Amino acid sequence: MTRPEKARVELRAIDELGEFHACLRLQQETWGKTFTDQVPPSVLMIAQRTGGLVLGAFVDGSLVGFVWGISGWNGPEKIHWSDMLAVKKAFRGQGIGWQLKLKQRQILKRRGVRKIYWTFDPLQTLNAHFNLMKLGVVVHEYRPNLYGSTHSPLHAGLDTDRFVATWDLQQVLRKTRRTQIPIDRTRVINPVSPGKGAGLVPQRPRLGLKGGGEPLYLEVTRNLSQLRTQNLDLARRWQLCIRAACLHYLRRGFVITGFAEGTVEGRAGAFYVLEKPSTA
Repeated sequence: MTRPEKARVELRAIDELGEFHACLRLQQETWGKTFTDQVPPSVLMIAQRTGGLVLGAFVDGSLVGFVWGISGWNGPEKIHWSDMLAVKKAFRGQGIGWQLKLKQRQILKRRGVRKIYWTFDPLQTLNAHFNLMKLGVVVHEYRPNLYGSTHSPLHAGLDTDRFVATWDLQQVLRKTRRTQIPIDRTRVINPVSPGKGAGLVPQRPRLGLKGGGEPLYLEVTRNLSQLRTQNLDLARRWQLCIRAACLHYLRRGFVITGFAEGTVEGRAGAFYVLEKPSTA
């Protein structure tokens, strides 16, 4: 199947066995055939029939993306855990993931779900921008090595540290655009220094910074995939730095509310925005 310039995408719930098998093949294409957390077609089918949601994106009748999750309760509140989202490589960059999330939101909100949760890798900046700035999630929780070893090539060499995203369906979606903002270096949690041919090196996080009504900024590497193959030790150093800072500040009432493209003393970087709500 060739990729059209602008794919005409059909979004709908998956209900046929062959389509559930297509979801499995897309998992293997995305995370690798050795990925131990593959969700079998039978589980996807059962989830679809028992209050979960499995949505597919189709082009010319073929599956090019899907999102799935299960619903439950947090006390009296109906919630949903969005477990996986994947789009075929040839169709990425066309907004299909965005369309799937909006359709998911629409259906689950109609079912009475108030919040959707999922996890994402703090070192993946494209996902960070998508989740925090396009969808408007917030992050209250950081979980070190949440999934353990998954045997996926995407996770090789690093612990599976994850943010837990909270998407409040009662809030209006906000429109954002990528801009460069000046950032005061005294508000940056993890100062960095130039490395030798491998990018920036994070230093020990400054864990004594106070909010004082102003946001704090946590820098993150932009080139994780390259860094993982060229300098795994440096990639681990970035992960440990982000882990230490997030565990410290999130446990003290800070919330990650955004993702900023910023400049510190003329140097461009990518930063998580941490704020402490006045009620915290």
